Amino acid sequence: GIVRPNIVAKFDFKRERTLHIISHLDTVPEGELSLWESPPYEPRIKDGRIYGRGSEDNHKGIVSSLILLKMIFESKNFNPKYNLSLIFLSDEECGSRYGIQHLLKYEEEVFSREDLIIVPDFGTPEGNYVEIAEKGILWLKFKIRGKQCHGSTPDRGINTNILSANFIRDLYTRLYSKYSRMDPLFSPPYSTFEPTMIVNNVENVNTIPGYIEFTLDCRILPDYKLEEVLRDVEEFIEDFRKNLERYLMHYDRASIDEVSIDYEVLQRGDPSKTPEDSEIVLELGRAIKKVLNKEPILCGMGGGTIGAFLRHRGYDTVVWGIGEGTAHQPNEHMKIEDMIKMAEIYYHVLNNE
Repeated sequence: GIVRPNIVAKFDFKRERTLHIISHLDTVPEGELSLWESPPYEPRIKDGRIYGRGSEDNHKGIVSSLILLKMIFESKNFNPKYNLSLIFLSDEECGSRYGIQHLLKYEEEVFSREDLIIVPDFGTPEGNYVEIAEKGILWLKFKIRGKQCHGSTPDRGINTNILSANFIRDLYTRLYSKYSRMDPLFSPPYSTFEPTMIVNNVENVNTIPGYIEFTLDCRILPDYKLEEVLRDVEEFIEDFRKNLERYLMHYDRASIDEVSIDYEVLQRGDPSKTPEDSEIVLELGRAIKKVLNKEPILCGMGGGTIGAFLRHRGYDTVVWGIGEGTAHQPNEHMKIEDMIKMAEIYYHVLNNE
């Protein structure tokens, strides 16, 4: 029942195609307040940087877009190649259900197949890295049900902590061993399969848990199909379930057949890539050379952005920006001059020169 606004601002310059610059409004929480040198939601300017939650991720995109408008309206020599669309979305940090996924329900009103799209939700201090590809994403939650009992009588229960520890270790090893190809376009250049959250259902030391759940964050190179990874996970579960006794020393043998192992997919996103010779890649590269005097470097990433949703719909999209890598960290900040440089680069993409 919470309203999550999305803003689409169109500027019609009577051109056939449009340059879209798409940023997101939402931020992650502030985290541990004691690690901040100033209140995270009160902007602080010091030494040419602005500090505050969201300053880099992703309000640099919003602010640089507004600086672009100022440049356009104050320019005496503006001759646009494209119309301009500034889009500010909600919900990017939580899966984009109410952001880009909602906006794409109105796709024909907003986008045209020949449009160019920049998502300023990435960045290096030099500003010359251009993200054109993203790994596939699988977030998996596993649930193991055993039998709870007193900590002093393990033979009356089935300890799901022991099962989960071995399950995680063996699945981790299996996936990393099988999906081991390298692609230097990405950093890191390999697929990743990392256990993250672990939760059991006891809060005291002297109880053996009978239920545990844990998650796996997988970022998978485009070489592999997500369906193949999921099939391997299912085969592993079946094999693990048949061999529970190898992991347990003392347990309730009469209840071993009642152990269950289930999983669900929390998030899934297929890998995506924009062609290296696409117009937006070439135009952005030209602007980077002009403004920053640097050669553009094409790259991929394991993190997910709204660019993947757009690429899956067939839109050539680049994810680019400038930043010092402080997103999601305490004392997140952004150089003010870098936001101005971002706007200058947008301007040179947009303008006929």
